Amino acid sequence: MTRVRIESAGMSLPAWWQWRKGSVAHAVAAGRRCLAASRHRPADVEILVSAGVYRDGHVAEPAIASYIQHRLGINIEFQGRETLSFDLLNGGCGMLNAVQVVGAMMKSGQAAAGMVVAGEANSDRRPDPASAIARSGAALLLDLSPDTGTGFGAFAFQTHDEEAGLFSAVVSLAVPRGRLVIRRQARLEEAWLAHAGAAVDEALAREGLTRERIDLVVPAQISAGFLSRLPAAIGVPAGKIADFTATLPDTGSTSVFLVWQRLCAERRLSTGTRVLFLAFGSGLTVGAAIYTV
Repeated sequence: MTRVRIESAGMSLPAWWQWRKGSVAHAVAAGRRCLAASRHRPADVEILVSAGVYRDGHVAEPAIASYIQHRLGINIEFQGRETLSFDLLNGGCGMLNAVQVVGAMMKSGQAAAGMVVAGEANSDRRPDPASAIARSGAALLLDLSPDTGTGFGAFAFQTHDEEAGLFSAVVSLAVPRGRLVIRRQARLEEAWLAHAGAAVDEALAREGLTRERIDLVVPAQISAGFLSRLPAAIGVPAGKIADFTATLPDTGSTSVFLVWQRLCAERRLSTGTRVLFLAFGSGLTVGAAIYTV
């Protein structure tokens, strides 16, 4: 079976000196580092998907992906090769969902290489105190794996709309230029944990694996308390959970792949390592995916 792999990755981390850097700037910075680490040229990228949620100026249209594509210089001339770029919004599960979509398009022969990118930032001049966001960017360059043992396997996304009210983000028009208002109910983390096991079960069943064969769990860094309860929720030993909450805050859609890049930088991923990605978003949604290094 043909698989899609992460060929290279780039990140733009939260930092105090970047407090004015917007979502597009973070996404572009991550994309440039991703391309610099890749064997592919920018012109090779035939699909570009942006999955960031919190946008500069609360722009809805045109697609943020088009801004990112232009600033990365990916096939922006009218003649020659073309790149399909679009936004995909699925909250904290967005980047993982975009990987699934781009991978399916590549395996169907529509492209040989694609990029998934996200940038997060609350650009309000006077942000709502409860709507703080750790600004960041993450980018992945995907291509077809040269062997059947490396790359993404099964994906599973489970949405529980009866609990959608536990997490919401809206732009209030009562303030000039709008104001982002994020509401998280006290039961949110508990609900994510309650549904995480079922999403993991579905992904493992599709891949034909047992929990014992998972070497490492790469979750969104929701909070230290959340990750301390995650092992019991999904039936995996605590030692297999990648926890960087001491230095890496929850960054929304970019969180899972910022952890991935930390693990790569620390050389904790050797050939054959079997990874379980776990993302948590609004809706209420839990996303899981199997990846073999």
